[in-house]
Amino acid sequence: MFLLRRTFSDLVKLKTYASVVLMNIREELVVIYPKLFRYALSRTRDADSAEDLVLEACTRILEREKKFEGSVNLIAYGITIIKNLINDQRSKSLQVNYNQTEEAIDLDEPGSLIDIGEALNKVGEDCQKILELFAMGYSYKEISEAIEVKLGTVMSRMSRCRDKFSEIYAG
Repeated sequence: MFLLRRTFSDLVKLKTYASVVLMNIREELVVIYPKLFRYALSRTRDADSAEDLVLEACTRILEREKKFEGSVNLIAYGITIIKNLINDQRSKSLQVNYNQTEEAIDLDEPGSLIDIGEALNKVGEDCQKILELFAMGYSYKEISEAIEVKLGTVMSRMSRCRDKFSEIYAG
């Protein structure tokens, strides 16, 4: 009988803990929404598309909130979801509009957004994430928290990424 009471009380505590964790995730989403929006806006350059992406990311986080155990870096998780959504959208649009793109954009114009985008694509995923977060106004500390690495590592990667981007962009 003692074992049964103890188990029941443990279940009650666990249920209470789980509801607190879920409530904290919802509250944290409210806090990080502007940061996710800035990231999406920097990637899409369109406020409506950025808002749609952030809402979709928040929806996916809320759908999976019961799977989170312990502390989860929701900013990094949300950024990853947004990046994957953007990549999915781009791959779909590239398949449909391949011929229209060549006619609409002058690829020979130096310094065009295409050149910058191509240079960003060539620096690698780690550098892309760091450079984009920095361009959005995040501090080194915020970037280190978002990508879950030490501050010194972010600073050294930033230096290498800037050099690599400059080298690729200059041609």
